[in-house]
Amino acid sequence: MTTDFNRGKAIILEKPKQPVVKQIDVAPVDDETVVIETKFSGISTGTEMAVYAGRSGCDSVYYPCVPGYEEVGEVVYVGKNAVKSNTGHSFKVGDRAMANEVRRYPNLCAAWGGQTQYAVKNPTTCPPLMDRPAKIPDNVSYEEAAVTYLACVAKKGIDRVGVQPGETVLVIGMGNIGLSAVQLARLAGAERVIAADVHEGRLDLATKYADRTLNFARRNGKAETRLLDLNDGKKADVVIECSGNPSVIPNLPLYVRPGGRIHLQGQYRDPIIITQYNMWNNNDLTVSCSIAMNPGNKEEVLQLIADGKFDAKSLVTKTVHVDDAPAAYKELEENGYDILKILINWEG
Repeated sequence: MTTDFNRGKAIILEKPKQPVVKQIDVAPVDDETVVIETKFSGISTGTEMAVYAGRSGCDSVYYPCVPGYEEVGEVVYVGKNAVKSNTGHSFKVGDRAMANEVRRYPNLCAAWGGQTQYAVKNPTTCPPLMDRPAKIPDNVSYEEAAVTYLACVAKKGIDRVGVQPGETVLVIGMGNIGLSAVQLARLAGAERVIAADVHEGRLDLATKYADRTLNFARRNGKAETRLLDLNDGKKADVVIECSGNPSVIPNLPLYVRPGGRIHLQGQYRDPIIITQYNMWNNNDLTVSCSIAMNPGNKEEVLQLIADGKFDAKSLVTKTVHVDDAPAAYKELEENGYDILKILINWEG
């Protein structure tokens, strides 16, 4: 056992909207532990910013806390009985790895706990199988790996809703999850993928991957009519809602064919109201939802990046040093729609 990693730098939310960077105690290191020293992390614009704002909706979150779950780095310690990856990889010192959640700290709430210099990964700090670290392929950069977590969230949704070859898929909300879902729907065999949002800048990004784009904010006719114009007079077979905006939900049946599927991929902080239930029931729709990822999704998406099939680089807007992280949260709060992802550099 080693005691070299008992303390490290972390981003702490002392209270809602009060982020600081300081040294903290980390969880004890034992023989089942892999310790990963963070090189880059991302700020999640959904869950993490909800914790920042004091709107996590989770009773287990309190302050002060360590937020985040998108960190990657270098393995610096491996216990003799250390956890393996979900694909059976035995980690060694020097491996590059996705770390992600750390769910226990001695003196702080772990609000998913990823904004930390040392990610202590063992069955106590990270009991779910999906939390296990994943080895990063040699030709995948830390920056690309840091945005892989949310692509894994999208991958679980694509698998859950069951995108089939030849189908038309409408993806609503072009954040990191939505842009990832557009790419993954194509890889799943969708014949046509249509990206929808209210922000023209995000739709411009989506044109790299989608066949068509639909701006809900435009007033030139109803959105469902414009969808028919984009899709040869037909509605979508599948709608994947990634915006996280509850007000979008009631209109979803307008965009999907009878017998089609709707998947709710967002994190909805306010109640979802399904109005005019007959719109859903009479059209014989299947409705599903998902959260987080399945074990093995990290390795699957990392391999897609390594094979040149998934574009992760375009999902990053800017990078700041960890000491400047508090200002980055404020920037996201004020200009979130213009920012896809802020990465944090923990080196130097």
